[in-house]
Amino acid sequence: MKFRIGNAEACVHIGVLPFLFWCVIAGETRTLLLTALSLSVHEAAHWIAARNLKLSVSRLTVYPFGAVMRLDSLTLFDGAEAIVAAAGPIGSLTVSGMMTLFESAVGEQPWTGELMRINLLIALLNLLPAYPLDGGRIFRSLLLRTVSERTAKRLLLAFTGLIALGLLSAGVVLMLRGAPNVTLFCLPPFLLLAAVQEWRLPDAGILNRVMERRTSLRAGEAQRAELMVISDACSIGEAMRSIRASRYTILRVQMGSCFYELDENALIRAAAKFGVQTPLKFAISRLTLPH
Repeated sequence: MKFRIGNAEACVHIGVLPFLFWCVIAGETRTLLLTALSLSVHEAAHWIAARNLKLSVSRLTVYPFGAVMRLDSLTLFDGAEAIVAAAGPIGSLTVSGMMTLFESAVGEQPWTGELMRINLLIALLNLLPAYPLDGGRIFRSLLLRTVSERTAKRLLLAFTGLIALGLLSAGVVLMLRGAPNVTLFCLPPFLLLAAVQEWRLPDAGILNRVMERRTSLRAGEAQRAELMVISDACSIGEAMRSIRASRYTILRVQMGSCFYELDENALIRAAAKFGVQTPLKFAISRLTLPH
């Protein structure tokens, strides 16, 4: 299900519905409501931080275990993603602390202790250095200060795999001890799929150059174009690295006796759909392109 919140596209993952159904059947309605409230505060903290930094939110995807906010790469500046990512756990820790102070003042209530624990768990879980958790975004921001974006993606994918394995192992241990935890079994696949999706996305630097040219074209400004010939055996990532910073790039791809043309926009769509490691031959066979 897709809808819009301001200028951002919001999407609810299909896995949310069975998760809600399971919570109701299991009699965890109160926990579900408190968790939804806590996650709303967590995401609101992200949103407020982004708005205060004058950043544009392009997409918000709601999953069974939370939401993933994507910022427009054209509005990002150095360290901005880390600041926005840190705002979520800070918001959750603030709520947890407020509930602790409230209990100290008026005594324990039926919901305050549970709300305190839920927010503390949300904060600690999101601080793990795995994508797309907040800790993973902070970790990536720190990595980009010393390594390339490609290396940062590789390290983040490795850390995400290790953390997913650790969570799964913890779930098995708890199940053997008679205290099964569904979250520890469902969260690892979610982390791995999100990390792989991040790996498939093109580098931010290339996207920035293309988006700047797209904005200029919409404003009526002429762009100098460059035609390049490339083999269909090259990957989409290799093709994207041939994009020039100063000129609109059109790639002519040879497949047998035929030539197909890919402009920058088509190349980015192919990268988002198939991944940057995919050969051009595979992508072209599934795209309708001029030749």
